[in-house]
Amino acid sequence: MEASCLELALEDYRAGVSFFESAIQVGTEDLQILSAIYSQLGNAYFHLHDYNKALEYHRHDLTLTRTIGDQLGEAKASGNLGNTLKVLGRYDEAAVCCQRHLDISRMLHDK
Repeated sequence: MEASCLELALEDYRAGVSFFESAIQVGTEDLQILSAIYSQLGNAYFHLHDYNKALEYHRHDLTLTRTIGDQLGEAKASGNLGNTLKVLGRYDEAAVCCQRHLDISRMLHDK
C-alpha cells in the first residue's frame, strides 16, 4: 500500500524530532547551532500539531537568540512563536510576537 505524501512528510518530522532531541542530549557549546536545533524542533512539533511542545522550543530559541544578540534569529524566533500562539488562539500574544518580528526585520532591512 502506498503511503500518502502527508504521511511521509509527518514521518520525516517525527524522525527529525528524534534526531534533534538526540543532538540536544549530546550537547554543544556553539549557541548558534543550539538555536538552530531549537528552531527546527519547534517547527517539527508545529507540523506534528503538538503546539505546546512547539511553543516550548520556540521560546527556548527566542531566549537564546536574545542572549547571544542574534537579531535576525530573534526576528525569526519571534515569528515562529507568533505563528504558534495564533494557532493556539492566543491572538494578543501572537500579535506582539509578530510585530517584534516585523520591527526587527525592518530595522535589519530583511525582506
